[in-house]
Amino acid sequence: MAETIRRLLFIVGSRRPEFYESLRRTFRGDDTVQVVLDRRHGERRRGRRPGRRSAVREQRGAERRAQLEIQRQLRARGYAVVGVPSPRQEPRAPARRKTR
Repeated sequence: MAETIRRLLFIVGSRRPEFYESLRRTFRGDDTVQVVLDRRHGERRRGRRPGRRSAVREQRGAERRAQLEIQRQLRARGYAVVGVPSPRQEPRAPARRKTR
């Protein structure tokens, strides 16, 4: 079953501040679109330091692939667009009527 997209997230590379500002102006007041500036400067994952436990678990394959796609878009276009799916909602049981 396809997921319903609830919001769009624009991630704009730090080398395109004018495009970031343009998107912010364009989508101002639109709750279904979020525009963020990519502030990463390098690889987040670092070598393990002696005497320090790793708090981050290895990411799952699907999450890793999604991040690689975002990185590919950032390199190629200077921005990436990500669809943020609606959270899955469990079917609600009908409300019970109060009896006196």
